[in-house]
Amino acid sequence: MKRVALLKKPMHVLQYIREWNHPYFEALARFWDALSISAKLSVLLASMILVMTAFFYGFAVYQTTREIKISAIHKGEAVVEALKDEVAYVLLAGNFPSLNYSFRRLASSRHDIAYVYLLDTKGQILSHSDTENVGRVMSDRVTQESLSDPGTRVQFSRVDLDGDGHLSDICDVSVPIITRGRRAATLHIGLSLTQYLAANAPRIRAKIAWFVIPFSFFAILIAIKLSRSFTRPLQNLARGAAEVSQGNYGVQLPLDRRDELGEVAQAFNKMAVNLKDNFAKVSDMANHDGLTGLYNARFFHEALARELERVKRTSRPFSLIIFDGDRFKRINDRYGHPAGDLILQHISRISLSVLRGYDVLARYGGEEFIAMLPDTTGSQALLLGERLRKMVEQRPYMTEDGETIRITVSVGVAQARAPYEKKDLISHADQALYRAKETGRNKVILYKTLGFDPEPARPAESQTLL
Repeated sequence: MKRVALLKKPMHVLQYIREWNHPYFEALARFWDALSISAKLSVLLASMILVMTAFFYGFAVYQTTREIKISAIHKGEAVVEALKDEVAYVLLAGNFPSLNYSFRRLASSRHDIAYVYLLDTKGQILSHSDTENVGRVMSDRVTQESLSDPGTRVQFSRVDLDGDGHLSDICDVSVPIITRGRRAATLHIGLSLTQYLAANAPRIRAKIAWFVIPFSFFAILIAIKLSRSFTRPLQNLARGAAEVSQGNYGVQLPLDRRDELGEVAQAFNKMAVNLKDNFAKVSDMANHDGLTGLYNARFFHEALARELERVKRTSRPFSLIIFDGDRFKRINDRYGHPAGDLILQHISRISLSVLRGYDVLARYGGEEFIAMLPDTTGSQALLLGERLRKMVEQRPYMTEDGETIRITVSVGVAQARAPYEKKDLISHADQALYRAKETGRNKVILYKTLGFDPEPARPAESQTLL
């Protein structure tokens, strides 16, 4: 009898609401009674989808946060292990300014590294990525626990890094530095989990979609079979076509039908895949040089314009180099254009090995190449250009017949300066290249001002246009 009473209770919920005589509940009951069965099913299905979405959202965030913490721990341990030998050497030599520079460069080159610092056994900072903190004594709980821990220690905390009241989630990895058989210092590295979360936001959304879409699809399938078994697939098709028209070629329609609408969905999916592949091929052809595989001049100009806008905002140093094969016409005339093409590919490979991973190298036309060097001053670019010149000179091209073809390049260097006009920067680098060609070739010249050095340049020598 008790079970029967329990079963009857849900059936009388609306009756209880009516007996309560609350105006809001009475209005809700009247609205529910006025709905059709199809509308009621839609409301219930929508509620179920919302509940499942909230549940799997929380689950996906939990799983992703856990993975991010594990990844941060592994990265922090790898970085401190890589720094241990250098830090131990500096402790013995006492050259802490160089260690400050290494820490600052590491923290500035990686957005997820919040700080790197070295403590002595009493908690005083010996070196720090922010030199203003050198000499400060750390007495917080995290520091004291790391000083007493004999091995690698990982701690998570919330820290106000910038002093503006905004707390950041930090993974702090510390490791003792042992010199001459005793603990001499403790190395700390802090990784910002906030940056990790920002970088992994697409993966979080992908996990949410991975869990939510199947359940949502199941609920929609029920609604289709109960009410609009034909209109819903057509709506999906219209939405998919709209996404494709906006450039989202990865959209795929659900293939849950065996009738004519299912055939249409299958044809649409094949079309979207083909469009995606064709677009990727066309995009690659439009941005890369067909001979060397480097970026072409059109892409380089677009990238340079974007980079100069960033430089205007940040005032970070930025340089440009243009280099050109010396007497390349003679090579083409003597060995033929196919050999000249192979030599261009040879120069491209050497250039890629010399330049840094974040530098952008492009074939500018003929035997001329151009590269933009972010976060690089003119003097640094001059050294990089000289390294490139020497590398090309020291690596002659060997033909299939075993004949050695010696190659040299002339390099023009220019540093971006206000008002950061693209045409001016390219013109300055080009003038420096012309001066290198004019004064003997096989050299690197830095454009510094509008004037020119009246002294003739000697071969294989780097100079600055004064």
